[in-house]
Amino acid sequence: MGSCDIQPTSTHNIGAIQMAAHSWGGIAVQKVRIKTLPGRSWHSLNNNQAVLSVVVDEHRGQCEARLNLSDRVISRPSGRQRPNGHISFIPAQVPVWGYSEDIDQVDEIRLILETAHVKAIMGDEFTPAPMQEPRLVFTDDSLQSLARLAFESEDKAAWSSLFGDGLVAAMISRFLDIDARPVRNPRRLGLPPRQLTAVTDFIRDNLAASIRLAQLSRLADLSPSQFGRAFKISTGTSPHLWHLQARIERAKLLLRDRRKTLAEIALDTGFSEQSHFNRAFRAATGASPGTWRRSLRG
Repeated sequence: MGSCDIQPTSTHNIGAIQMAAHSWGGIAVQKVRIKTLPGRSWHSLNNNQAVLSVVVDEHRGQCEARLNLSDRVISRPSGRQRPNGHISFIPAQVPVWGYSEDIDQVDEIRLILETAHVKAIMGDEFTPAPMQEPRLVFTDDSLQSLARLAFESEDKAAWSSLFGDGLVAAMISRFLDIDARPVRNPRRLGLPPRQLTAVTDFIRDNLAASIRLAQLSRLADLSPSQFGRAFKISTGTSPHLWHLQARIERAKLLLRDRRKTLAEIALDTGFSEQSHFNRAFRAATGASPGTWRRSLRG
């Protein structure tokens, strides 16, 4: 797993750094919160692997990525039109600095993009060209929305590997699609009925398991990125949400058996904790599992 850890010798005027790390779809994902002190602050973003950095929130100021600390500040719109956050792509072993002046806090998602793992996710859609040159401080609404979801949804990822895998695949696909030429053989159609049946049967047979996007994409003989798009075209929803809805439907059946406790049903449908089960069931049905069970008496 690649690392973008910030070393004390490569920082200046940094108050505190909080970092949570995950591995989704084979990609190392880092959720970073940096609190700075008044004045000019910087830290190194050097890495032996390529890094896709998405700043999702800038508190009381602006930050940016610089090839040199002495570079002129990159101009961005001010006032109401100023975007909150930005994106930077840093190729492997290219020295880049995260720089700010009089900002309170920066929230950021970093994807450590090892080429082999990116190629495994993208399949024959992969092109290395976007990963060869630094691209600093740009914006893309779709990519930034996905990154904010990753930053805010750690709880969901804890009980659904498909959620994190799909989110990372979508982020990488979107980044590589920005300003890219149309790819050969994009395969954007839905799944053939036989493949769709194989995938949905596998999900139903493994509701309580931690299913990975790569497992499902292999059943369809597609890359994870291609599979995610094809599955959504065929079903109208993502693999993660389809899996979640299948869990909820199974839970409804199990709730009819009053010998089973809510904790047992949570485990039987793949939720590691009853609290996760309660939140997911309420979000899907508008009622808690207990309330839904009591309604069956009517």
